[in-house]
Amino acid sequence: MTEEKQSGNKTNKVLVVLCILLGLGCIFFALNTFVPGFQPVKSVEYVKLEDQKDELNVEYQKVQASLENSKTQIEGLKGQNAELDKLIAERQAEVDNLNSQIQTLMKNKNKTDSDRARLQELIKKLQEENTAYIAQIQQLAEEKKVLQEENKKLTTDLTVEKESNKKLSESNNYLSGKFEMGKLLQTQNIFATGVKTKSNGKEIETNKVNRLDKIRVCFETGDNKVLDPGPVDLYLRLISPQGVTIVVESMGSGILKNSAGEDVQYTKSIQFDFNSKSKKICIYWSQNVYTEGTYKAEVYQSGYKIGETSFQLD
Repeated sequence: MTEEKQSGNKTNKVLVVLCILLGLGCIFFALNTFVPGFQPVKSVEYVKLEDQKDELNVEYQKVQASLENSKTQIEGLKGQNAELDKLIAERQAEVDNLNSQIQTLMKNKNKTDSDRARLQELIKKLQEENTAYIAQIQQLAEEKKVLQEENKKLTTDLTVEKESNKKLSESNNYLSGKFEMGKLLQTQNIFATGVKTKSNGKEIETNKVNRLDKIRVCFETGDNKVLDPGPVDLYLRLISPQGVTIVVESMGSGILKNSAGEDVQYTKSIQFDFNSKSKKICIYWSQNVYTEGTYKAEVYQSGYKIGETSFQLD
């Protein structure tokens, strides 16, 4: 009888324990299902994984913020240098590739230890890549700045040199012009008149159109130490009272270029030897002088008009 009683007590205790456990299970189920915010106590390993996940997220966000700041700085460097643009494109592609790999791993909710290790490695590499990226671009930007300063200095020096050469050229042209002008004769005491030649060869001055044989234009050259001794060409231009140059091609008339580069008709040309000393020169013309009025005589040397005078024929 005593043994049966003891056996019954053991059975009752087991049933009580089972009931308690069943009740606790029901309570846990009810809390987990119907009470908002209720979470069971997490294991140490689970908490550790959650902390690692948060740390990775924080580190990744820091790197992303640094990248965005870098992009803003780099945008201002584009379009200025082909080599720099190429480097920016290459480095940006590498950064974008790392970023893509990180985001793929971050989206995986069931990360393994290997995934987390890989994620840490990629984030670190992304950070290093970003640092190297900025340093290299800043170096190129500094080099470009130095080159720009050097080019600016060279441009300034070249401008100064050009201006100096221009002034020197102008000075040389001026001196050359002065030298060429110094070669011109003076045509002192220039005088023009009609003449009639007698049978004995003597010339008599006359202003009568119907009596003269020719026009005579005379002047003195004056001394000239600049003009090299040797032959000198002079050109006479006779202009009628109507303002027309007297021209007879068969008698040696032609066209010369004046100092302004314009074509000018001349009546006659002569050549004489000059030896630096003043010399009296006379030029004669006998054709197409029939009209009464005021005539003009102009003398040219090397395209420059070196003398002129006018005379009246009746």
